[in-house]
Amino acid sequence: MRVASAVVPVLALALLAACKAPDSIAKFCSAAVATLKTGDALFDDMKASCIRETQTFQPPGTFPVWEADPTACGNVGKQAEGLSAASQLVSKYFTALNDLASFRTSTAGDDAKDLLTKASAQARLAAGPQKALSSVAGFLTRAATAGYQRKRLADDIVGVHEDVRIVLDGLGEAVGVVYLQQLQDEERKTADRYKEFLLQHPGNGDAILLLDSRWQADRTGFAAKRKAAMSYVAAIGTLAKGNEDLAAHVRGLKANELSGLLSPYAAQLESSVPAIQKAF
Repeated sequence: MRVASAVVPVLALALLAACKAPDSIAKFCSAAVATLKTGDALFDDMKASCIRETQTFQPPGTFPVWEADPTACGNVGKQAEGLSAASQLVSKYFTALNDLASFRTSTAGDDAKDLLTKASAQARLAAGPQKALSSVAGFLTRAATAGYQRKRLADDIVGVHEDVRIVLDGLGEAVGVVYLQQLQDEERKTADRYKEFLLQHPGNGDAILLLDSRWQADRTGFAAKRKAAMSYVAAIGTLAKGNEDLAAHVRGLKANELSGLLSPYAAQLESSVPAIQKAF
């Protein structure tokens, strides 16, 4: 039994050291990092959408020269910054994964503690996601130390993957529920504003045509952002599934089999990035 147990980490290390294994991991991790980066535009638009919605309460024709930034929107902005920090922390996890598989060392976790502090203070995380994020930060801190041994990588991938999934689920919910609701509120208030303006100018055909044109442009913008949000949520789900499969098979597949496992996930993630970026 002792001999059999010793073979497992040796095989895992041999797998990660094979030339094709780092390449397949690198492609998957690179696509993961690019996908997570697209979330920044969505998080940034959370506050921007809140401000735009607030501006719809101003009487038509007032033409303010200052930009409203009410307290509520400031709070939304802080929460969005916390979510972005959480996203960056997970992104650094995949960067470290690639670094360790390819180069044996990684400095991706140098600012893990700062990102964890920001996410914890601003993202309003529940206990589960907070614990998961702390676990990911702990891995990054260990991986950044000079004494980290790459033979532990397979064990760490297995040990941390559930925490990564929990954080990814939280990011997907923030965009797929909270942000989409914010967009819906903004769209409804924007439509109400146009209607109010028409009530003040009854029978004005030119005004109707102009406002209709503007409304159609606004609708296109809202639709594009909704599509981007849904594409992001789908991509996050793909990333979570790919990470699950990596953890489930990192100890048992040969290098070419690992490549076959991860390549479809990498391709799906790469194709989702332009769809998300298009709206912004």
